[in-house]
Amino acid sequence: MYKLILENQSGSQLVFNRLGGAFTITDIDGLAAPAAIINTNESALMDGATYNSAKAEMRTINLAFAIEYDAEANRIAAYNVIRIKKPIKLIYKSKRMDVYIEGYVQAFDIPHMENKQIGTVSILCPAPFFKAAQEMVNELDQIIGTFHFPFSSTAEPQIVFGYIETERAVSVINEGNVECGIVIELYARAAVTNPKVFNYITGEYIALDYSLQTGDLVTITTERGHKTATLLREGVESNLFNYIGSGTTWLQLEPGENEFVYSADASSEMLSVTISHRDLFEGV
Repeated sequence: MYKLILENQSGSQLVFNRLGGAFTITDIDGLAAPAAIINTNESALMDGATYNSAKAEMRTINLAFAIEYDAEANRIAAYNVIRIKKPIKLIYKSKRMDVYIEGYVQAFDIPHMENKQIGTVSILCPAPFFKAAQEMVNELDQIIGTFHFPFSSTAEPQIVFGYIETERAVSVINEGNVECGIVIELYARAAVTNPKVFNYITGEYIALDYSLQTGDLVTITTERGHKTATLLREGVESNLFNYIGSGTTWLQLEPGENEFVYSADASSEMLSVTISHRDLFEGV
């Protein structure tokens, strides 16, 4: 059994398939994998065609649901959440999945004269894949604690309570079935010059031709259609897109295991690197 929720920009929700709830799903389609467009080149001197590229089409989700008693009150509640032209989030939860997809309401209809009113809503999703509700975060360095209780010591030299272990490598697991973008955060504990993050398996990298000052935080997003590079320095945010280095690849996570390492021209040990992502799924 699954639970489905529609949530609007304001956070107001309609919950479906809840025992004794106001709305019960009667029909739904569009939850499977979206269609793909395959681009090919044909040649007069060759049989068939040559593959060029491919992309997934936008997804349309059509949902029909019964409005339970009190029909009028629940119908008005549905109108308050499902508004044409407006963004809406569809959340899908089951025993094995907790995902969501964002789209826009194309149409919403409720026939008043039916004995049990059945609402139908059509949602267009420009980004066609479901996203995991939980964001996965991996740190490429970490503070290792060495202080344990009970404790009593007069040892010399002084005992270290903890230290920063700069692993400089991390295995990032994409448990979805679609490659996805990542968010890279670079925090400078001291001055760092020209940081670079590598995919250890493919050799691809994303580089920043820039000198960071103590306390700088750089955020790089590689999600297709939403690529950004920003610097937060003393509370002021600025654009670093023009400082992305030559030869850069906007790194993507392939399904399965991905290995990342980082470096810098100077003081790489003063750099903290965090990689976060949300798994993507073709269907549920």
